[in-house]
Amino acid sequence: MPIHSRRALATSLAALASVALLAACGGPDSGEPENTDSVTVRTDVYFTGAVLPLVAGVQSGIFEKHGLTVDLKEGTGSATTIQTVANGSDDMGYADAATMVQSVGQGMDVTMVAGMVQESPLTVITHKDSGIDSPSDLEGKTAGYSPGSAAERLFPAYAEAEGFDDSKVTFRNVDVPTRTQLFLSGKTDFTFGLTNVSLPNLETACDCELKTFTYPDSGVQTLSAGMVVGDKFLDANPETTKKFLAALEESVEFANEDTDKAVDAFFKMDKDSQLSPEQVAQQWKNSEELLHTKATKGQGFGCTSQEDWAGTIELMEKYGDLSEGAVTESDVATNEFLPGDCDDDLGGGK
Repeated sequence: MPIHSRRALATSLAALASVALLAACGGPDSGEPENTDSVTVRTDVYFTGAVLPLVAGVQSGIFEKHGLTVDLKEGTGSATTIQTVANGSDDMGYADAATMVQSVGQGMDVTMVAGMVQESPLTVITHKDSGIDSPSDLEGKTAGYSPGSAAERLFPAYAEAEGFDDSKVTFRNVDVPTRTQLFLSGKTDFTFGLTNVSLPNLETACDCELKTFTYPDSGVQTLSAGMVVGDKFLDANPETTKKFLAALEESVEFANEDTDKAVDAFFKMDKDSQLSPEQVAQQWKNSEELLHTKATKGQGFGCTSQEDWAGTIELMEKYGDLSEGAVTESDVATNEFLPGDCDDDLGGGK
């Protein structure tokens, strides 16, 4: 049976089972404690302000209030997180959308059930006094290059959109920490990063004025990151997924309405964080501005659109080694389990 049909069947069976259970126990006011579901969740990398709602929500008891025990773990990259979710080592993960599209194209059974940072934060970063006043000035300049990172992977798309020749840029293949150090020490002219996470870190590290050239401003827009669930887990646990997303929605509201309190909760959980409270708060403030795209503005928490997924898939087909036609929008995402209303019936009744 196709996964879409299996999900619809699983949801129906779960609903029937819930009705039967309530009848047997005397209804919701019978005084019996609700079952608590245990869920393992892995972030894309170490805990940052981009995942403040997850960390603060777990620490402050929001997920527990929704009947969930969440074991939240740090990741070592979106690709690895997606893999552990696909093979069932973790139940859910926070991961990069473009990387997930590529992973689904390679046969991994995962689905994004909520968009978090949707507007792309991909950017080129340089010093304000670098003499790089427009994207075309990047020709003849040097940068660290981390293979596999989203900004580097889509740099040819950015160059094409801006009308300059990316082959005239000199790259030094390095890991991300080395890429950062090369830029801060003045050994490269510009670097790549994310406006929500990398930019506050660089500003803190260099105590300098920086300039950004963002990909979306040039028309290069990919969905950024969200909650990914393994298809087997989703088939077996539709109600748990709904509870998790309802709790996450409340956690986002908490992070928005009382950021200082949420940041305090963040550091109660991550006592060894190398970030400062100011960095975490700024990272979330930047992320909060990216929670929706033009296509989903004004809609409920986590809603993603077929239009945005189609654009992401198209870019990955052209620049991300994804075979044309290997992935469709409904293969990679659904709005079915979200607590609010979405304009886009993405997933077609998964």
